[in-house]
Amino acid sequence: MSESLSKEQELESDLVACQLVIKQILDVIDVIAPTEVRDKMSHQLKSIDFSTHPAGADPVTRRAIEKAISLIELKFTKHDS
Repeated sequence: MSESLSKEQELESDLVACQLVIKQILDVIDVIAPTEVRDKMSHQLKSIDFSTHPAGADPVTRRAIEKAISLIELKFTKHDS
């Protein structure tokens, strides 16, 4: 890593790295977790009350939670249907 990156490039790099790790985790969960566990993961995120939870005040965090729910459901719906 001899190349110096700007702060924005470093942030983009961090996001891509996180996405790759998340994909690997989802792949592992897909193999080892029963449907009930995957449903519970999604339900726990859906049960966050944004009107009282601090995450509701931050649109970036709120959107991240929505994306997490979508990723979990999309990833596992394709295989379980």
